[in-house]
Amino acid sequence: MGDLKAFAMELVNLRCKEVQELVKILKEEYGIEPKQGAKLENLCVSENVVSRQVRRKMEREAKKRRK
Repeated sequence: MGDLKAFAMELVNLRCKEVQELVKILKEEYGIEPKQGAKLENLCVSENVVSRQVRRKMEREAKKRRK
């Protein structure tokens, strides 16, 4: 489970350019494409505002577990 949480943390910390590269790899290598109508621009709104919030939440949870 810890490995998956670390992986999730990596994903939410991706920059917009990295997300675009990931989308390209998933499409070319694995044939996986975004849902029709989904726009990459929506994923890249205000460069990682959501990821900062998620990171803070995960840090708070980690502190609680350490106590």
